[in-house]
Amino acid sequence: PVVNEVWKQWKSSGTKGIKLLHDNARLHNHPDVINYLTQEDINLMTYPPFSPGLVPCDFWLIDYIKRNLTDQTNENLLARGISKIIKNIAEEEFKKPFDKLIERMELYINNYGNYFGCLIK
Repeated sequence: PVVNEVWKQWKSSGTKGIKLLHDNARLHNHPDVINYLTQEDINLMTYPPFSPGLVPCDFWLIDYIKRNLTDQTNENLLARGISKIIKNIAEEEFKKPFDKLIERMELYINNYGNYFGCLIK
């Protein structure tokens, strides 16, 4: 579904040149998944497993949702509230964690894969 949506929005280029920040989870690295992404001309950017400091969902998105979510009285309202927040993220706001990702990767490398959260400004 995501790839189809990309093709709808970018008819002339499709998925060519798209980079996917791709974790090393076993299911995501299944040969069928890798072959499909390769056939769709999607470039994979991988990161080490169990590295939440390098995962935008972990270091940015969850906190962003928490800051913008009001109290919800049931699961349906919660799901709708989260969906609304995600759909309304401004492009500039969405770019911020990816701009920070390079800095985080450098910290990860310079600290030999050890925890670096206390070094982030």
